[in-house]
Amino acid sequence: MEPVRGFPYYANMINKTNHRIENIKQSTHMNACIKLCSMALLTIASAATVQASQTNVVQSLTIKMTAWSQGPTTTNGTTVTVKANSQSIATKDILGWLGTATTNNFGSSQLLVMNQLGVPESQSRIIARTITKVSKTLSTTNNVDVSGFFGSVTYAATVNNYSYNSSSNVVNPGTYYGYWGFYLLNNANYPPLPVTFQVSGLGVDSAVDITNTKKAVLGLADNFSITNAAGIGMMGTNEFIIGGNIIISGKTVEVDP
Repeated sequence: MEPVRGFPYYANMINKTNHRIENIKQSTHMNACIKLCSMALLTIASAATVQASQTNVVQSLTIKMTAWSQGPTTTNGTTVTVKANSQSIATKDILGWLGTATTNNFGSSQLLVMNQLGVPESQSRIIARTITKVSKTLSTTNNVDVSGFFGSVTYAATVNNYSYNSSSNVVNPGTYYGYWGFYLLNNANYPPLPVTFQVSGLGVDSAVDITNTKKAVLGLADNFSITNAAGIGMMGTNEFIIGGNIIISGKTVEVDP
């Protein structure tokens, strides 16, 4: 099953119940993942909210993995020792590789997931955000889209645990369990990354309310985690096995300038 570049999702439908059902139907027939974890499957509270197409929900993408590869074999007399090498792969490492590939300095950047609020069938973006302080009261923000280096796959229909109002169709916060794959990929438009990998595992998607400054509920955002994900990867021409956690969390609402 081939991964889908970036993280497509089908968000912001007023009838979230039907949206969830459609997610389940499609995931059994399509190779593409129609959502990775917390790609903010948003329930819009009103038609006025749907029109807010320049409003985004921004979440943090945190990756904490360990890669294991075969190390050297040494002989000391009659004792032969075979060692395994381990290497940490975290968000900061991936930002460094992406920065080198795209000729950017991501040394102080954040890896974020940005979702458009109120735009049906829009595409979530993975961005590297760098905030540079210009003065005590002024800073600049630079977002670089790195979605093309990531991919996702859904392997099975989600198992859902939620409730909704059958009259208004308003969906309450809930929990969704699924079997997902997550990829760090080379992008043909840029030099190869030094490390690529693919992992999969049981993911838990916790839908939480998104509220504005007046505490009005705008919809739901999916906070997602795959713990104990496992898979394989390549470092140059050397293969390794890898395991760890992938977490997408937060529900910050931003308006494009």
